[in-house]
Amino acid sequence: MAGPLVGIRVLDLGRFIACPFCGMLLADLGAEVIRVERSGGGQDRYLGLLAPTGDSYGFTNYNRNKKGISLNFERTERGREILNELIKRSDVVIENFSPEAARALGITYKDLKKVRQDIIFADISAFGTTGPFNHRLGFDQIAKAMSGAMAVSGFPGPPTKEQTPHIDYMTASLTAVGVVSALYHRERTGEGQMIDTALLQTAVTIMAPTIGEWEIGGKLRQQTGNRSPWIGPSDLYKTKDGRWVMLAIITSSIWRRFCRFIDRDDLAEDPRLNDDLARWEHRDIVDPVVAEWVASKTAEEIMTAAEQVPIPAGICHEQTEVASHPHVKAREMLTEVPYPDGSSKMLVTGLPIRMSGTPTEIQRSFPAVGEHNEEIYCGLLGYSREDLTRLAEEGII
Repeated sequence: MAGPLVGIRVLDLGRFIACPFCGMLLADLGAEVIRVERSGGGQDRYLGLLAPTGDSYGFTNYNRNKKGISLNFERTERGREILNELIKRSDVVIENFSPEAARALGITYKDLKKVRQDIIFADISAFGTTGPFNHRLGFDQIAKAMSGAMAVSGFPGPPTKEQTPHIDYMTASLTAVGVVSALYHRERTGEGQMIDTALLQTAVTIMAPTIGEWEIGGKLRQQTGNRSPWIGPSDLYKTKDGRWVMLAIITSSIWRRFCRFIDRDDLAEDPRLNDDLARWEHRDIVDPVVAEWVASKTAEEIMTAAEQVPIPAGICHEQTEVASHPHVKAREMLTEVPYPDGSSKMLVTGLPIRMSGTPTEIQRSFPAVGEHNEEIYCGLLGYSREDLTRLAEEGII
């Protein structure tokens, strides 16, 4: 693999999404990422709807490009000793145990520095390693609720959780940025360090402008469904053929272009609609005009017109339509990898980061449980095959 992180070894002790996706990004960038899980498979391997391989669809996506070994370090002292051998030979360790569990297992930055002084250690948790809630467990949806994001999402009524776990994915991405930055720092100084990221911090980061609207401006954000607040018009509109399209007629220049296109120069010159906030406040005037125009055309006619104006627009696709979309296919946003046994193929995410000078690539599929045990234990650590057999018999791997 010719990525920019070639030669870097990452030990991935994570599960679920935030940590494994971070590991996947580092693997895409060329690092050798070794996923460590229990001999029966990690919890996230079997969580939720299972693919034909017997693994969850999430697992198959954010563990592709990694090597996989089994090691029961959580329950055996010998397993912990072997983990330390792996840490000595790794540049980076990433994990998302709760801080309390990490301390109990001896997997803290203080512990790992004793094994390798210049180790880079990424600790991903729900609430971070400090603060009164640092001992609590949490997932993406907990952070969404606590950050206020759910209270402002959805249509007027109860708080609404967005279905995609974007807090997990953004936390993973921020952690990967931290790891790459720490590697750059170590290259210059020889010093390792700890990266501390938290789901709630990520959620609050995303919500900061909205929170500021209240704390500084005294404005309380309301639930506005699919309409973007304070700006617009930006909403989901129904077409003549029963489809839905999202239009984002944001900024005055785009608004004026749109008005001229639909022969409503009077709206473009209306002093009541001279900026985005004004158009939001007078949405009772603006929205019916846009809705009527969209309702007079099919979804494809709207998209053709949107290119002519031009305005930002997109058809609201069903889950069943995305994989066959020509742009998704052209950029290989989704791709196929073989099952670990080679019997068939699984659809997974393509490369989210493209680089011209140090190309990224998908080199391998998601690993089966312990698929690379022999390569790592015998090759990297120098164990014999007899050692491997004995470790398996003793329940260590």
